Amino acid sequence: MTLPEPEPTEPQGYTIAHLFSALPSFCLSGVFLITWIAPEALGEKMISYLMLVMLLEFINVHAAGFMGNTIISESGRGKKAMMIIGLGVFYTLFVGAFALAFNQWWPVGAFWGLVFNRLLGVLLGKAPNGQEKSMIQTSWAIGVFCYVMLVFATVILPVPSFGVTSQVIAQQGFTMRGLWIDEPYRMMAFGFLYFAAIGITELFSYKWSFQGGNVAQFFRRS
Repeated sequence: MTLPEPEPTEPQGYTIAHLFSALPSFCLSGVFLITWIAPEALGEKMISYLMLVMLLEFINVHAAGFMGNTIISESGRGKKAMMIIGLGVFYTLFVGAFALAFNQWWPVGAFWGLVFNRLLGVLLGKAPNGQEKSMIQTSWAIGVFCYVMLVFATVILPVPSFGVTSQVIAQQGFTMRGLWIDEPYRMMAFGFLYFAAIGITELFSYKWSFQGGNVAQFFRRS
């Protein structure tokens, strides 16, 4: 006799795994807030470094969805390993181009740290049984939503400069132009709000997404 498969369970509150999963995002949010208020507290050129981090996060949002789905796929270990290696090489080359343009190689390590942060919930087994794929899809959807909406919000709405003065901006040695470069305090606000939002959703394990109108199901239908 074949026993029925157990139905996925609803997430209950949050656990130590939720906290560990959300902690890196909260730490990054704090770094952006500290640099926004006191730009030289963590380093004279921290603003330029964090600007590159946000560019890497844009790539990370894309990469983590593919890698997460590969990790939980039903493919054999050998095939799964080859797919992960292939994706890793592709994205590393992509990020390497950014690193070469900035003549800095730390972004490659930073990118993989961001990917690990995004996949930490899956690696810690935070999702309810049977809902790992839904969690990854929801994580991707929420990440894209937060990134796009907060970019628009910090571009359109008035943002205080706090400690980011014209003298601090001149110290960064920017050679390009653009709103984030001319007014980098907007990028500081964006990074602070973005990683705080991601941390909160990870802390509560995207609880709302497993109830009623599932965000992942919406994106699959779109």
